[in-house]
Amino acid sequence: MLAGSYPMSVDAKARVTLPAVFRKQLARDDKRTIYLVPLNGCVNGFTPEGFEAYVDGLFEYGDNHFDPRSRDDVRLKTGLWARAVEVDIDSAGRVALGKLDAAKPGTREKLGLTADVTVVGAGDHFEVWNSEKWNATQESLEDDLDALLFHD
Repeated sequence: MLAGSYPMSVDAKARVTLPAVFRKQLARDDKRTIYLVPLNGCVNGFTPEGFEAYVDGLFEYGDNHFDPRSRDDVRLKTGLWARAVEVDIDSAGRVALGKLDAAKPGTREKLGLTADVTVVGAGDHFEVWNSEKWNATQESLEDDLDALLFHD
């Protein structure tokens, strides 16, 4: 499981170094490929298996399953897979965020991933946030944490 938050910087080649503890979990043996997916104001990083499980899990709840005859289901599934950018974790533990712009120009700038970022563990994946946005979400969470933790 990926946990914690780590302030980092994006280098001149638009790469960010993953925390060592994340690299140990994500890059096993010869498997160094991950998918970067812009979602919810940040970039999410998944192993290929993790992304497949994430997408499949969106359709599997209760008695519901992916319906290939549902235009909405097909559109959502295709849209998510189309946003995914395959990258490798290099030998120094860096991930090329610049490949996001190659897929859709302006993605990094829109998300604010050009200088100071925070790499965040989110259990089964990691997220890369603009540090100012991340800090603001955490300040907001501090105010709401008790309400979110308890039903009463």
